[in-house]
Amino acid sequence: MKAIEIQTDNEEILGAFKKLAKAFKVDFFEKEVSKSTLNPSPSNDPYFENPKNLAEIEAGLIEVKEGRVVKMDRNERKKLLHS
Repeated sequence: MKAIEIQTDNEEILGAFKKLAKAFKVDFFEKEVSKSTLNPSPSNDPYFENPKNLAEIEAGLIEVKEGRVVKMDRNERKKLLHS
C-alpha cells in the first residue's frame, strides 16, 4: 500500500483532492499540520524556516549528487588545512 501526502492551506485544492479520492473510492484522511511539524530540526531551529537556507541546502545536495563535491575524512581535512 502507498500513501500520498498533500500539504496546503487552500480549501479549493483540498476540496478537489477529496472529490478525486471519492471518485476513485480511495480512503483519505486529514490532519492539521503545525508549522513546527514542517521544520526538519528536532529542536525547531528557526534556521530551517528560512527559504534561503533551505535553498542552499538543496543546492548542496544537488552538487553532491552530480559529483561536484569531494568527500574527505578527518585526517584528509587535517592534512589539507595544516599544509
